[in-house]
Amino acid sequence: MKVKIACFIKNYLPISETFIYDEIVNLKKFEAIVLTEKLIDNGYFPYPKIFQAPVSSPWKPFKRKINDNFFKRALLDKNIRIIHARFAWSGMEILSVCKKLNLPLLTSFYGIDVSRLPRHFIYRQRLRKLFHEGQIFLVQSRDMKDDIVRLGCPEKKVVVLYAGIDTEKFKLKKNKPDGEIKLLMCGRFVEKKGFEYGIRAFAKVAKTYKEAVLYIIGEGELEEKLKELSNLLNLSSRVKFLGTLTHQQVQKQMEESDIFLAPSITAKNKDKEGIPNVIKEAMATGLPVVSTYHAGIPELVVDGKTGFLVPEKDIDKLSDRLSYLIEHPKIGNKMGEEGREIVVKKFNLSKQIEKLEKIYQRLLNES
Repeated sequence: MKVKIACFIKNYLPISETFIYDEIVNLKKFEAIVLTEKLIDNGYFPYPKIFQAPVSSPWKPFKRKINDNFFKRALLDKNIRIIHARFAWSGMEILSVCKKLNLPLLTSFYGIDVSRLPRHFIYRQRLRKLFHEGQIFLVQSRDMKDDIVRLGCPEKKVVVLYAGIDTEKFKLKKNKPDGEIKLLMCGRFVEKKGFEYGIRAFAKVAKTYKEAVLYIIGEGELEEKLKELSNLLNLSSRVKFLGTLTHQQVQKQMEESDIFLAPSITAKNKDKEGIPNVIKEAMATGLPVVSTYHAGIPELVVDGKTGFLVPEKDIDKLSDRLSYLIEHPKIGNKMGEEGREIVVKKFNLSKQIEKLEKIYQRLLNES
């Protein structure tokens, strides 16, 4: 009989959070139920054991309490032994239930809950309470561990657990015949992704390399601004906005590309990345990566070996590294091969699931 855990996720589940779904459905020694307050029925993440609670009070930033009674009944009925909260705000909300039922709480942090939200005083107060009373806190990178410790989390409670990807789903791209040089960016159209700087860097590249085309996958609040920028730079025919694609369609785009561009930055509101899974996926496909010295990205991309890293917002260096890879495709292919090896070794989903389940077992033993 597998030990049962409950994953508490405030919203189940935005399309950008595939990494959470992958961890839930690939558990081997444990069995998970999902507790949520809002069910996002997008068809991407089917799961048979989802329990949605009615909202118990109106939303006030970082103040509203969850429906304790509903979750207590669900946890008791399903004989749950551990609660795994996804994002800090979920940990804050489910903490009272954990205390009442004497259940250990593990909380995963992903980026915004470490970088942007701590600017709010009430959030920081609740964060300190969570750090004091929660048992274990998982972070996506060593950089994020430093951030969470600075916010007051005891270092002994913090564990770095990289989000893994299923490397078997990704095939090494094949060498293409001469023709279009395809650059690819992928992600939400938000400031921290740095797409503005990627487009500006491509504009410099496009003047020299007439075969180069930039494809962009995603959508978001900055979509119109980015499209206007590409038009302003006379790139409307060479910057292709593909919108939101399925996971399989993204993989196909990667397999047909030559270079992956991820110009991430720290946003004005302090929001920043963990380690973007999309970079791992590009590397698993064998793409050389041009990215930035940002957050946990240097823990994944090895400068000069699996791609290139440049300072944030440095358009000239971004374009210089892109030009180098266009001029030296064999070096790019070699970087792509080494990048896949790193992802298979350090960011493989099955290996990360094993580590996660050992953490669950540790919690059981200690409780």
